[in-house]
Amino acid sequence: MSALSTSFTPVNVPGSTTGSSSSTASSATPSGFSSLTSNDFMQMLIAELKNQDPTQPMDNSQLLQQLTQMQSMQSSVELNSTLTNLSNNQQVTAGAAFLGKQITGVNAQNQQVSGIATQVTVASGVTTLTIGNNQVTLPNVTGISLPPATPSVPAATTPTGG
Repeated sequence: MSALSTSFTPVNVPGSTTGSSSSTASSATPSGFSSLTSNDFMQMLIAELKNQDPTQPMDNSQLLQQLTQMQSMQSSVELNSTLTNLSNNQQVTAGAAFLGKQITGVNAQNQQVSGIATQVTVASGVTTLTIGNNQVTLPNVTGISLPPATPSVPAATTPTGG
């Protein structure tokens, strides 16, 4: 790494806090490294170059190594986000297979629940089926079957006169 001069110019980085050890994070908005973009990485690199010791400048191999590390970190963050989205999509798809089926399972109050699955939700990585007024997580499903057949009433026919 390069030696930095004693004067430092702060760089605003999304997700970082200054002068405080606490921060509030929402599950809907990324925080920390996951909120960094390629522009943020470039700003950090430029700040480092501006603040380096002029008597000991960073050599090209160090610069290339840091650029590579930053790109690798950004790629990892993007891959993590993509995999999270893929996982959520797979959970919704798996849950959709239960819609309209007769489901037996255990709800959050540890009560046996049975009925037709009418809704699938995914929150915080947990897939939940709605059965009537009850919620059953996918791991708590104990049985699946086709819904009971509803008796079909034949359509009224009108005799034709001849």
